[in-house]
Amino acid sequence: MRSLLRLLLAATIAFALGSCAKKPGPLPAAQQFFELLGSGQVDAAYQASAFGFQAQRTATAFAAAAKDMGLTDYASGEWSQPERERHTATVRVTVHTRGGASFPLIITLVDESGAWRVFSIHSPPSQATGISENHFSLVGKAPNLADETVKPMPPEAEIRRLVRENLMHFNDAVATRSFDAFYDSVSAKWQDQLTKGQLQRAFQPFVDKKIDISSVATIEPAFESPPAVNSEGLLLVSGHYPTKPYRIVFTMRFFYELPEWKLFGLDLNMLE
Repeated sequence: MRSLLRLLLAATIAFALGSCAKKPGPLPAAQQFFELLGSGQVDAAYQASAFGFQAQRTATAFAAAAKDMGLTDYASGEWSQPERERHTATVRVTVHTRGGASFPLIITLVDESGAWRVFSIHSPPSQATGISENHFSLVGKAPNLADETVKPMPPEAEIRRLVRENLMHFNDAVATRSFDAFYDSVSAKWQDQLTKGQLQRAFQPFVDKKIDISSVATIEPAFESPPAVNSEGLLLVSGHYPTKPYRIVFTMRFFYELPEWKLFGLDLNMLE
């Protein structure tokens, strides 16, 4: 009887300790993500990331981008303490690679499916535009402007119309499960850099999850920084829609092709 009681007591203590165990915080989760990349476990890092992160790139494209950035050569990092807000956290890191390179990044994580997961990886904001580049978004490479004329920035009302109409076209593509019409509406110079299939695969998670962003038709976006036309002639617009339960967070690039501005890049995410 005493042996049985001891076994029951031990089991109770083990259960209590297990129940009190906490999931790893955002900092260990971010560090583990980079350590997986540095050890060659690129697919494991991708699979451990958030849905919104995977929606930006396929596993193959992610592996190529991670290699180009030098993340697969990750050796160590100088990590800041996380800045948390509800179900999101931001961590800054200076990455050091085995080849001797160093560069700063801003990691955003979300509390998803019972774990902290990498949601986005940005460079610090540009001093010129105030916009930070998302290294894993589907955006075009800057076009050659040798024969182009940089157009002045359009009025704010026009910019808001561009954002709204392109997001509505995107929503139609998700609803119809086909990005063919959406592809036909974007800049010809962006089309030169990706195929319909690549665009479809990049945003297939939105289709699979049946994401609906039709509310952008009646809500005004909040810009994270003033829209700007950069030296490459691209109109940069970054902001969010204060929708619930998820905010619609976007970064868009537009290129002027007579007679109008057309979409040249899209980074779109749903954030709690």
